[in-house]
Amino acid sequence: MHSPKIIPPLRIAFVGLGERGRQALRLMLPQEGVQVVALCDLAQANVEDAWQLVADRAPLLLCDGREAYKQVCQAEGIDLVYICSDWTSHTPIAVEAMRGGKHVAIEVPAAMTMQDIRLLIATAEQTGRQCFMLENACFEQQVMEAIAAIRRGEIGEVVHAEGCYYHRLGDRWSPWRLNINRQKRGDLYPTHELGPICQALGIGTEDRLQTLVSMDSQALTGSQIYQQLMGQTAEDFQNADHTTTLIRTSRGRTILLKHDVLTQQPYERQFTFIGTQGRIELHDQGHSTHETMTQTMNQHLIDSLRHGTPLAISIYDMGTWCAAIPLSQESIARGFAPVAFPDFYV
Repeated sequence: MHSPKIIPPLRIAFVGLGERGRQALRLMLPQEGVQVVALCDLAQANVEDAWQLVADRAPLLLCDGREAYKQVCQAEGIDLVYICSDWTSHTPIAVEAMRGGKHVAIEVPAAMTMQDIRLLIATAEQTGRQCFMLENACFEQQVMEAIAAIRRGEIGEVVHAEGCYYHRLGDRWSPWRLNINRQKRGDLYPTHELGPICQALGIGTEDRLQTLVSMDSQALTGSQIYQQLMGQTAEDFQNADHTTTLIRTSRGRTILLKHDVLTQQPYERQFTFIGTQGRIELHDQGHSTHETMTQTMNQHLIDSLRHGTPLAISIYDMGTWCAAIPLSQESIARGFAPVAFPDFYV
């Protein structure tokens, strides 16, 4: 999906100004060719804190409250709505913004249900607006180099890929994220691993994700963390200490995803690609900065919107990667049964 060129500056509204939103705002402000024109959050205090970062740039619109995002989505003079709110609010904000004529950029995961995924895709197609998922793991330098090497055939035909996300939930996370893990089983945060793997394997062009099976361990640690951080018991805590997902593609390649945000393992994002002529293995234990990845991603987004060129992550990529969330939940609920991936690229 292509869009007309945007004459600079690219006018951006930020919706969701908690820890992640303010960090995103700080990283966007130095970028050339952009202008922050609106700030929006549920809490007035978050808007005021973000306003201090903007200083003399004078946003056109400051708003807070539960329905405040609708003001932003309906306002004139905004090209892009940059969404950093909690996961469950991503889709209604993005849909409202696209229907209001704005492009949208959405923090990961962009959507958590198949209904919301299909709604985002349909709205983007109907409105002609871009809907970009802010998956910065695809813009990490070593990841981009590995993807390029694989695409050049340097390890032959890839037959298997693995990715893990180990990042223990602690007191830096807002209660909403802990509550989502309390309520749901499954791999709730797969796109950091699945996105780069799909790009390396040409998912969407040369291959498709076909079948998924998820299996989880006992849920032992989550209730303890909930008690520590929330001061309340959570005997009903749903998400397991460790969730494993296996995916098979149409061409017979396999992908293994590992998700653990509860045990005391150290932070790590890991990739392994096994080919017929070699192997590539990547580890990130916090050495590559979130800031660098995000700045590279932002520059790509800005350039694509300003010049009307294709985005590196399409709306159909977004749908496919996010679909692993509800499919993993379905597989587990059905006794770890195989479930089919929808083909959003057709």
